[in-house]
Amino acid sequence: MTGTIAMHAVAVLALSSAAPASSVQRMATLLVDNGSRRAASTLALRQTARSLSLLLGTDVEPVSLRWSDGVPAEKLGGDPARTLGPALRALAARGIDSVAIVPLFLGPSDGLRTALEAARQDPGAPPHLALGSCLVDEATPDDVRVGRAIAAGILRTARVQKLARPYRVVLVDHGTTSPLVNAVRGRLTRTVRSLLGSRALAVEEASMERRDGSEYDFNDPLLERLVGVRPPFDTGDVIVAMAFLQPGRHAGEGGDVAQILDEARQGCPGLRTHVTPLLGANSLIHQVLRDRAAAAQLELPNRA
Repeated sequence: MTGTIAMHAVAVLALSSAAPASSVQRMATLLVDNGSRRAASTLALRQTARSLSLLLGTDVEPVSLRWSDGVPAEKLGGDPARTLGPALRALAARGIDSVAIVPLFLGPSDGLRTALEAARQDPGAPPHLALGSCLVDEATPDDVRVGRAIAAGILRTARVQKLARPYRVVLVDHGTTSPLVNAVRGRLTRTVRSLLGSRALAVEEASMERRDGSEYDFNDPLLERLVGVRPPFDTGDVIVAMAFLQPGRHAGEGGDVAQILDEARQGCPGLRTHVTPLLGANSLIHQVLRDRAAAAQLELPNRA
């Protein structure tokens, strides 16, 4: 009888000691970009995720909002790209309860917000989702690291190309339907202008493209109506500072920006354009991503 009671006590102790472990949430971290049908974009996203993993000391999984799952796997080393919804459901199937979502976006993304709202309604997704801030966060106006990354790219380009001061600089982004995203470009332009100081003759901003309609005039000027058209960007050396994170249809070799600049040079024989590196590989960007990831992880319950 005494032995039976002792065995029962041991069993109860074992159950009670195991109970807290079952209440601990298992966490994952996702680095999310907008996505592209070009393999180079997904490969760049994966490299950024690896760099972020090293900074955080934990795995970071790269996923996209859309498009990238259409890239043939053979162009991605045999590893197919994933989009957010299926990736979240796969994490839940692995027993992951909590997910920190780190946006690889310069400014607030309507697409990401919509996708997150859908994920929170998806019974197959993990129940706890925390969205980190974008790279340029209006809540932290003193954080100029993204602007510093752009300014560093400008100075590096000028040094490599042996350009004479003062520099002519155009900071270009994709263009947007959102005044909030456009405000990010304006903030970055002001930061770069301040950081370059007397080293720059002019620092202006432009959009690669825009929608028709006066309600989108905040995107102006277009890159094609500035470089090769308006002084002082119509002759000599012009540095085009890329407010783009990764290569794709718009940025990188053979992209829309490159084609616009090719046409500008053809129309102005004295014009020479020099494009800065994309931002996704910059160590300052990785530091910001680390901070955004850490903040999102802190929002999750019972992290483990």
